[in-house]
Parts: sequence; structure tokens; C-alpha cells
Amino acid sequence: MKLLALTLTLLLATPLLAQTTQPLAPNKAHDSLAQLPHWPIGIRLSDDLAGERAAKNKNRRADILVWVPDTAKKIRAFMICPENTDSKHFHEHAALRKVLTKHEVGIVYMAGFHTGIEYHHAKPVETPPAAPDNVQKMLNIVAAETGIAEFKHAPFISFGKSSRGEFPFRLPWIMPERAIAGITYHGEAPTFPIPDWAKPQSEHTILYVCANGQEEWDGTWYRHGRPFLLNYRHNTAWLPHQVIGTGVGHGNYVDGHGSKGWGQPVPEGTMSVLRIWDYLTVFTDKALTLRLPANTYATDAPIKLNTIDETTGYLVHPRAIEELLGSKYMALRQKDGRYQEIKWPDEKHPVVDDKQTGPLDPKLLIRKATDVPENERKDYLWLADKELVQAWLDIMNVTKKNITIP
Repeated sequence: MKLLALTLTLLLATPLLAQTTQPLAPNKAHDSLAQLPHWPIGIRLSDDLAGERAAKNKNRRADILVWVPDTAKKIRAFMICPENTDSKHFHEHAALRKVLTKHEVGIVYMAGFHTGIEYHHAKPVETPPAAPDNVQKMLNIVAAETGIAEFKHAPFISFGKSSRGEFPFRLPWIMPERAIAGITYHGEAPTFPIPDWAKPQSEHTILYVCANGQEEWDGTWYRHGRPFLLNYRHNTAWLPHQVIGTGVGHGNYVDGHGSKGWGQPVPEGTMSVLRIWDYLTVFTDKALTLRLPANTYATDAPIKLNTIDETTGYLVHPRAIEELLGSKYMALRQKDGRYQEIKWPDEKHPVVDDKQTGPLDPKLLIRKATDVPENERKDYLWLADKELVQAWLDIMNVTKKNITIP
């Protein structure tokens, strides 16, 4: 009941709270580069780490912004995110900060930093990272500058949006043993097949969520998101799923940060950005709860993350999204044992499946993993527990189907 009460508190977080989080300064604040009240530590990197574009500005603002809970003298983990539009503001969200405080988790926000692992589609995915050690070099600096040693070795949740959408899955590719979870927020789904330069992904139960708009990029949720995530289910130990904002394109919420609607009520039936942020907050809470070993800190060396038994969770039918949104079935194809990307712009949106086999019995849309035959489980996406399922349905069940969570 305590956990349920926490979730309800998170889901009721108001826009006003989202703008007025007041974190206190941690051990060592860099006042001249800080961005108060949300970011009490700012760090400027060397020009080579900051990257060519940032290095041109010798009087630039902080390359790295850091937040830790005001009650924390050390951290158990951190969220890590490259700069892009409202990615920063999500990490200032009051509900998220409450969850991170509970778990003793910090945030590293990379404003001007050459991660060395992204190409922004300028090179084929098979191309090895240009500077695979850059992220670790930056974390070493953060640990030294803040006096919080755990930043050097602690596990993380990676986050990325839009043109920085490669980051949240590429970092787990090179550091799977430290990856708690990943969040794609209005960006691309984790690319499949995984390139040879990535570390093996068969042992690490990394939770992953792709949050996209229903109309984003001419249906990226079904063109790339669903098939790629199902391929990860079949070929890795990852435990991924999708959440879709109805009526939303590329993050163009009516109450998005910086818009006239920010902080205002949204019209009935319209998706609010804060509902998506609250959902991602609940997901983050679940990921930290499941994967972080209790009372363990990576002060001097990495820690071993908990492995999740996927049979303890819930499985989402691959057609649940269309059923809940009241949509025709979008294309979902397999060839040679692999789910196929629906190429753009080769096939014009919407790409409707040739076979419209629905509707399905609502009881089949979400089931306990143990209620699905073992040989079928990899064809379903994964949710952690009953509470996350309910939060997911609160976003997804536009048609108000009568679904009882078992």
C-alpha cells in the first residue's frame, strides 16, 4: 500500500511542482557554472572532451550539470542524459526527483560534451565508436569535482531524445554490466541487429522503454520500435516495452515545456507531457527497485546488479497497442525468424497489416508471464509488475476496454 500511495502521489504531480523543485547543494558546488535551483553543480570540461562545437566558445556555460539528493553523501546510481530540448526539464520534474531521492540516485546532464559513441546517423551502425572511453573519462572528472566517488563506478539509467536518441541504447551496448535501464524519449528504438563492436547483451536484464507519439515520424512506433524491441526480446536478456502518446507527433504536446500551454490544464482527451513524464518516473522507480542491490554503493569498484526473473513480470501482447488505441492493425512482419523494420519512406504511413485478425479477447492483451506458454513469451513485450501495468493502461487504454489485471 505504501508503494501504491507513492505512485499515486507521483501521478498527481502538478505542473507548478515540476517547475519549483528545490534541490539543495551537495558536497561541492561550482557556483559560477551552477544553474540554480535545479543544478547546483556545473563543470567545464577540457576542450577535447567538450567537443569541437562547444570548444569554440571559451566563455561557455557548464559542459556538465550535476544534481544529487540534498540528503545524499554518496549515491547508489545515476541517470545520464545528453542535451536536447526538454530532456533537461524532464530531469527537473519534481516527481522524478522524489523517486531519485528515495533511491539515492544522482543525475549527470551533458550540456556540451562529445560522448564519443554517437554518430547521429552520419555513419553506419557497424562503425565502432570514435572515442568509447569518453564517457568514463567524463565520469571520472565528475567524481573528482563533486567529491562523490560513486560517479566513477556506479550503475546508470540512460536517457536520450530525438537526435540524441542513439545514446540511451549505445551506452548499454558498451557498458551492459552497469546499465540498469534505458529510456528513449521521442527518439529511435534500439537498433537491431546489434553491431559486433558492442559487448554481449545475453546476460544483463536491462529494462527499456520507448516513449513515442502515435503519429511521430510517420509511425516510428510500429515501423522501428515494435519490431526492434521484439528482436531484443528474442536475442538479448533485455526486458523492453513501448508507451505511446495518443495524438502526439515528435514531442509536440500542447503543454510542452516552452509552449504557451506549459503549466496549464490540457483539453479533455488530449495527452499531457506530464502524464508521460509521470509514467517514465514510475518506470524509473521500478527499474531502480528491481535492479539495485540493497544498501550497496560502488565507491571503490562496480557493483553487480540484480538479475530479473522475467517470469515475475507481465507480458504485453504485440497487438495490445492497436487494440487499446482503437486502431487498425499496423504492419508487423517476420522473416527468417526476425521481426522486420517497415522502411520509410518506401511505404507510406499508415502501413496497415494485410491481415486484420482482431479484436482480441481483452484478457489476452496483458497476462502474467507464467500464464503465457513458454515458447511464446519472447513475442511479447514486458512490464515489471501490476502497478506498472496499471500506470501503462492509464496512458494506453484510450478505448476504455474492460481489463482486469491478474
